[in-house]
Amino acid sequence: MHEMNTFENDRNSGGGFVMGLLCGAALGAAVGLLLAPKAGSELRQQIYDTIGRVRKSATDGYASAVETVSGAVGDVVERGKKAAQRGVETYEQVRQSAADVTHAASKAVNDRL
Repeated sequence: MHEMNTFENDRNSGGGFVMGLLCGAALGAAVGLLLAPKAGSELRQQIYDTIGRVRKSATDGYASAVETVSGAVGDVVERGKKAAQRGVETYEQVRQSAADVTHAASKAVNDRL
């Protein structure tokens, strides 16, 4: 449970950092454009284009992060299933060995009596 919370916190803080970075870049670009000596319509178009590029970059980054996390989670789940199956198989082998030893010991005692 603790490991899951740590994973969630790491994932959330990383996403917040990326979003902050992208928002800061967009804000910096917009301020730079506002301070540049250009006509109003040209400036508005440049701001619109810049915001569109930042939005696309953020969307692509988010999609990539979701894909990476989904793949990692799927891998962990698959490894967990395999480990659980190995545990069940080992338990059955030990149980069968104990039953065999018990049966052999019982037979040995009955043969001596």
